[in-house]
Amino acid sequence: MGAGLAAARFGSTRRLLVGWALAGGVLGTVALVSFPAQAAPKPGERIAVFACPYRGVVATCLMINGADGAVFNISAASPQPRLTGRMIWLRGTVTDKASMCSQGVVLERIRWTRLPQRCPN
Repeated sequence: MGAGLAAARFGSTRRLLVGWALAGGVLGTVALVSFPAQAAPKPGERIAVFACPYRGVVATCLMINGADGAVFNISAASPQPRLTGRMIWLRGTVTDKASMCSQGVVLERIRWTRLPQRCPN
């Protein structure tokens, strides 16, 4: 009788786990359908971003985050914006080039203007 009870418990636990897995799968599918991913900008596309520049993973790299969370590599900016804690308005052209930074979408033909707004922490 003890073995039968253990088998019944195992069976109910297994059904419970399968039920949770199905519920998680349904919720995951709903989340994927409800929140479609933003399309990455195409090479040659001109973008404009209001944001704060910051150092990349490699110390010589300069990055900026777009409003949609996209990371842009602005290391090609000349002159490069100083990291003064002020926001900048940046315009640049998206490229498909690789960078030693291995981070973000590489921009070229970058123009920027420092703004009076301070960067959030």
